[in-house]
Amino acid sequence: MGKNLSMIQLMELDACTHCAMCSSHCSVAIAFEGIPNINILPSEKVASIKALASGNPLTEQEIRGLQEGVYLCTNCYRCTVVCPVGINLQNLWNRVRELLIQRGIPELSVLSPLSFYRGLMKAEAAQGDYEKPLTQAREAISSQCDLMKKKDEVLHLTPVDEKFKSGLDLSSQAKNFSICFGCQTCTTVCPVVRHYENPQEVLGLLPHQIMHAAGLGLKDLAIGSNMLWDCLTCYQCQEQCPRGVPVTDVLYELKNSAIKYTKEKI
Repeated sequence: MGKNLSMIQLMELDACTHCAMCSSHCSVAIAFEGIPNINILPSEKVASIKALASGNPLTEQEIRGLQEGVYLCTNCYRCTVVCPVGINLQNLWNRVRELLIQRGIPELSVLSPLSFYRGLMKAEAAQGDYEKPLTQAREAISSQCDLMKKKDEVLHLTPVDEKFKSGLDLSSQAKNFSICFGCQTCTTVCPVVRHYENPQEVLGLLPHQIMHAAGLGLKDLAIGSNMLWDCLTCYQCQEQCPRGVPVTDVLYELKNSAIKYTKEKI
């Protein structure tokens, strides 16, 4: 780990006084109240990175915690701006983030808006390094879905997962997905669908089919589609829906459900 960080970054780690000024200004520090991972706090991330860089053995669980901690960052630069010893913390997070996700432990946050900044920095990644974590994350989710594991078999539409179905109601924006009557308008206006000659072969279920699967409580069908992760969030489907179904918000809710479900299993 140490040899993969620049000498400047290693010196900055030693310069940290653990004053916690960065944590007091962190825009995502409040997430620690809902996610009990100490590495969400910048000052604690530095301590963990120090241990990793010095060669101290960390368990896989500790590495997972650090990896999640460096990825749950909005790139607001507040930590860097307020650091009294001038450490470029933002640059450190980005560097460690890439080093850790290349180790092969799936980081599902690469499929979320938290990966936007990483996308902007894509040109700086070594050839093949950018796509590898994305593929690992999708495969981790797919491995939990019977739709993906048995895609060449006829799947039965039972049993219905009532817990999954009711769980989608957690979002006030997404809770009226059940009024969809399958008119296919969302699929017709979707720019991702239009991009492919045979979209169902590439994307799996299309937007209107995902709505139908969610309404029936068919979890594996709903969260097993590549369409969830290829969605551009352009809101065309939602704006054009004649029934007012917030299709994009439902897709967001399904993404969150897929990530939560997979994290519990891996």
